[in-house]
Amino acid sequence: MLNPLDAPAAVSAAAEPLEDLLDDCNHVASVGLFHVVPATGTAPGPDRMGRLAQAVYDAGPSGYRVGTPVEPFESPQAWREVLRRQVTDGFMQPSRRYSDPGLRTPAQIRRTGELADGVCDLIEAHLGPVRCSGDVDGPHTGSIQWRNLLLVTDDWATVMAFGIDD
Repeated sequence: MLNPLDAPAAVSAAAEPLEDLLDDCNHVASVGLFHVVPATGTAPGPDRMGRLAQAVYDAGPSGYRVGTPVEPFESPQAWREVLRRQVTDGFMQPSRRYSDPGLRTPAQIRRTGELADGVCDLIEAHLGPVRCSGDVDGPHTGSIQWRNLLLVTDDWATVMAFGIDD
């Protein structure tokens, strides 16, 4: 396994080609991780996941306070499908923001899915298999649309943030 604490920098570098495919003339796509923190404890639940999300935000300078419960997705791997769906036909795809569906070719859309899968694989290479995941609120200054996902492995927790900025 790769060094878990290197995951945010590695994901930022790996996400650049994906972000380039999702950028357009007015908006910039971003995909990244917040800090990585140790995650030890028992079964996932809204209270534990909320505490883990808060620990991730507390590890950085954001000062953000988690305000809503973090409900785990039914499938631990649902986070992968959430990212893939958003970059291939969701809010991150430029054709969703403009009336021109031809902004991206089918090959480019397929490539965004492949790159998203690669980012997910890299996260798990650094942290281990994600055992629990769910939507979490969080800082999103300047973002037009965004989504934050708490990712919890046997040993680590982080928040993956992705969105569209002006």
